[in-house]
Parts: sequence; C-alpha cells; structure tokens
Amino acid sequence: MLDLNEFQTRKLKIDILLKEQGWNVDDRSKVVLEVDTKQSDFKKQDYKQVNETRRNDAGSKYADYLLLDGTGKPLAIIEAKRTAKDPLSGQKQAEEYADDIKAQTGQDVFIFLSNGYEIWFWDRERYGIRKVQGFYSKRDLEMLLYQRKNLELEPEIDIDGSIVDRAKSIEVATRIVEHIHKGHRKALIVMATGTGKTRVAMTIIDQLMREGRVQRVLFLTDRKSLRKQACVEGFMRFFPEEKKEYIISGKYNPNCRLYSSTIQTFQEIYTQKDRKSRYIISPGEFDLIFSDEAHRSIYSKWKGIFIYLDAIQIGLTATPADMVDRDTFRFFECEDGIPTALYSYEDAVRDGVLCDFRKNISGARTHFQIEGIKPKDLTEGEREELLKKGIDPDEINFEGTELEKKVAVKGTSEAIVREFMDNCLMDQTGTLPAKTVFFAISKTHARRLREAFERLYPEHKGQLARVIVSEDPRAQHLIDDFKRNSLPRIAISVDMMDTGIDVPEVCNLVFAKPVFSKIKFWQMLGRGTRADGACKHREWLPDGKKEYFKVFDFWNNFEYWNMNPDGAENESPEAITNRIFLIRLKQLGELMQRRDPASVKAAEQVKAKDNVRYRVSSPRFSKRARAPAGRGKGTFPKTVGQYSS
Repeated sequence: MLDLNEFQTRKLKIDILLKEQGWNVDDRSKVVLEVDTKQSDFKKQDYKQVNETRRNDAGSKYADYLLLDGTGKPLAIIEAKRTAKDPLSGQKQAEEYADDIKAQTGQDVFIFLSNGYEIWFWDRERYGIRKVQGFYSKRDLEMLLYQRKNLELEPEIDIDGSIVDRAKSIEVATRIVEHIHKGHRKALIVMATGTGKTRVAMTIIDQLMREGRVQRVLFLTDRKSLRKQACVEGFMRFFPEEKKEYIISGKYNPNCRLYSSTIQTFQEIYTQKDRKSRYIISPGEFDLIFSDEAHRSIYSKWKGIFIYLDAIQIGLTATPADMVDRDTFRFFECEDGIPTALYSYEDAVRDGVLCDFRKNISGARTHFQIEGIKPKDLTEGEREELLKKGIDPDEINFEGTELEKKVAVKGTSEAIVREFMDNCLMDQTGTLPAKTVFFAISKTHARRLREAFERLYPEHKGQLARVIVSEDPRAQHLIDDFKRNSLPRIAISVDMMDTGIDVPEVCNLVFAKPVFSKIKFWQMLGRGTRADGACKHREWLPDGKKEYFKVFDFWNNFEYWNMNPDGAENESPEAITNRIFLIRLKQLGELMQRRDPASVKAAEQVKAKDNVRYRVSSPRFSKRARAPAGRGKGTFPKTVGQYSS
C-alpha cells in the first residue's frame, strides 16, 4: 500500500473512485471541494470553499467533499484521510460537518469516510457505520434519501395472506422483517425443500416495498431453472404491475424494480466496465438481494458480488441447518450456528406440509461398495484450495472415471431397471410407474439405463423413460414434458434434476449413483417431498393420492451417511407383474358375473398376455447372484456388486 498524503490520496485515489460512479469533481454542480460548513448558506445553496473563507475571522470547518443531488441540495459529505491513516478516525469530524448542514436544512446528509483504500458509509438515521466497496452513485443516494423520507412502519407487520397462508411461512416472513426493522442487514432462512421458500421471499419483498424500505430487488440463483422459478412463479405471479426483468445476459435495464438472474450471468454485469467512462455498477444498485441456495452461492469467485453490493442480503437454503457450513452462518451474521429463521423437514412432515419417504426393502436389492472421501473429512485448507480452483467440494462428477466403466454396463443397468419396475409405486391404474426420477452417474450411464427400459419393456414404445442432461438443447422442454404430461413417467437425470425442479407428483426416487455430499443427498431427496396437497394430477398417483414417496438406493447412500429411514415394509412382496396379473383376474371375475360376453373375451385376451409376460419377464433372484442377460451363469464382478433376495 502506497503511503500517500491527504492531497495525493484525494487526487490519485478518491477522485478516481468518485468518477467511476459518475461524480466529476471538476463539475461544481455535482461536487463542491473543501466546503466551509460554518460559513456556507446551505439553504440558499451558497457553498463557500476554503479559498473564500480561510482569511476571515469567522469560524470555519471544511468538509473535503460535498456531493449534491439533482437540484443542487446537499446529499452527502466525504471525509478523506491519508492512506496510512484509519479512515474511521475522521468519524467525529464528519459528524460535526453533517450536524452543521442539518442545523440549516433540517435534513441529515449521508457520510463517507475514506483513505483511498477503505470506504466507510454512514446512514446515521437508520444504520450504524459500515464498510462498503465503493462510493454510491447520485441516483442511489437519492433513492436512499427517498426511502428515508417515505419509510412507513406500521405498529404491526401486515403479512399478505394471498402470498403465503401457512402459519409457519407467515412466522418465518414476520421474523425476517422484524430482524430487518431492528437494523440488521443480513439474514439466513433455512426451509426444507417444498415448504415454500420462494413464496416467503415474495412475502418479504412485498412487505418491505409497501413500507418504502426497498425499491430495487435482485434475486440471485445458481441454476437457470431457479432463476425462471423466481421470475415466473414469484415476480410475475405476485407483482404483476411492477416493472421486472429476467436477466439472461451481461446487460440489463437499470430502470426496473425486480430482477432475477443466475449468479454466473450477473458476474458479467458486476465485472463489466465501459472503456470510455470506466463505469462500474454502484454498490448501492440494489436495496435487497436474495441468494438462493446460499450455501453454494457465497463461495469461490461469486462471493465478490455479495461483498461488493451493499444491500440487505437474505440467504435461502433448503440444506438442513446442521449441515450448513459455519462460514455461511458467519457471512449472514448468524450467531452460534443458528439461522435467522428455520423450518426443518421433520417439522414440515409433522405439519403435513411435506411428504415423508420410505426406503425400498422389498424384493431384490443391488449392493455396491462405496469408496471415497466424505466432504466433511476435508480440512478447511483443502476445501479452500478446491474453491480457489472453482471446484465445489460438495459436487463430484464421475464422468469418464473407472466407476462409470464398471457400472454403466448392460447387465447392471437391466438389473436396476427390473428391481425398480418390480417394486416401484404405481399410478392410479396400477399399470404405469408413478412419476420417477433416476439419478445416473454420467451421460453414458443414463443412456444405458434408458436402453434397459427399451429392451425390457418395449410395449411402452420409447415413451416411458427419457434422459435429461444439460448438453441436450431441448433439456428444458423435456423437463416441462415430465412436469405437465403423463409421459414420460421416468426422468433419467445427470445433475439436471438434483435441485430446483418441482414436480409434486414424483413418488419414486432412484439413486443409481453414489452421492458423496450429504447436502446434495438431501437436496436430491427433496425432489420427492412435495405433499399430496400440491399434486394436481391424481391419475399419476398410487390410488389417486400421495401418502409417501419411495427411495431406491442402489449405492447404500443411506448407510454411507448413517441415515436409517423407515422401509416400505407394508408393501406386497409380489413382483409388480404378478400384482397386475391378479388385478386382471379380479376384473375378469367381475365381468363374468355381469355376463358381458364381449368384455369377458377382451379381458381373457389381456389376462393371457399378462400370464405370458409374467412367466417370461418377471425374474426372481436367488441368494446366489443372477447373471445378466447374455452373460451365462456366474456372478457380477466384485467391483460392481451382487444381488440377494
């Protein structure tokens, strides 16, 4: 750090930083240098500078910079110190200057303290002094002044019941607003997947906008699907009259009130500078920022965005509180590892808001040995090194590894598919699986699983299961089809559907991959937690209702993470094809009683086909390993696993 005197600090540091935000120190209509706060007439905008008053006998005090609003009125002052000096040492001086101005105008001005390297900001009517990463632009200071003048706090917080109506959601939103009313500028909300984080966020926005506390809101996510959800299911639904923008590039309209963007896209805006003006967005560009999946977004290179933007910041995460990294709590100023507001999965299940799950234990199971290192076993130094390289320790990609070569084979994929089809939760008709997500290791593995469905169940003519990967340009269309249409029933995903996808009717989850992050494992389980009340398509559900969802864990992830969920012990041990055959038999008996010859003949034909299908394609595994189709007798390689009854 250069040791510059005060004059040099101003010329070489502060003047340049001001220019980046549109403050030209040579333009007296915007900035007045060394203004005398004792001898100036601030009401008449008659600003006396040091060269005008230093020789007279009247008392003088000189503010280094006076920033003016669009009408020439005092807006803010800056007290400068040499680079080697603590800028906070000028706090008392600046306070006296601000008092002089307020004594004449009746209005408090904003205060900046700087030594060229550090900048501190003081909106003393609302907050304590805080460190910021740059000076505010004139527009942003004028907006702060407008908010301060028009802030309307009612005796009681009036949460809009049309946005959230669940008692716990109202409680969470109220707690956050109260937290902000007390002067806090950061908060962390931990709510289990499916409990309505987006709606709670919209409720908080609505409350703070009605109060006049915020004007511009930025909702940041780390997934395109979450960005779309915030805009379509949040802003468009609950703020139809407000001007909003869905940021999809490095440029955006600065005149909107509501913005949703991925953090990757917003990074382009944050780092962008115009070569002519050296303009960079002001730290005060936004009043309120939501960080969705905050436990991921505030690390690595993305953290700079949240440090730079001086807004009220609220983190959202569905990760269970005991799994949230302590740095996340520290960043959002939560003491003792306790989030500002919490709604756990267990509480949501108890309240009937979420659906519980059961682990598949009937029929045959495939056992794989998981080898690797748990993220929690990494040291802080190792985690930091991975983050510096842009690698999330909680995200592991198995593409192209030995693991893929050993698992993405025909026999193993067919065995997994058969096990699933024999034991999955079916739809209301009992003929098709309920909506299902398969989590595959890689694109190759996903294709193998789809091919297994095609070979074993050709009667569905390629409509039952689809592969959804990010490389597919129509991936979002496939996700929409999975959400809205009866077919496909099975989405085979490679990372695309781990988070941010909301399909309430999902009743089966299949872990055909190991998951070495407990946080990610919980997020993946969250794809099935939506409760019965959120489901619209009853015909896709078992017996027309969703009582629980079922998890097929082919990699012993539950054991790996020392989790012991209840098993689906009350289900019939019969293979699904056998159950269908028995249902057909009952239907035939009913029709025979009705003495309807045409219907009886049709039912007999269907039963005969089912009988053949049951005898041919419903394998029952013995205690010895059963060889995959086309391999002859024997067992699977030890690296892949064995089957047992």
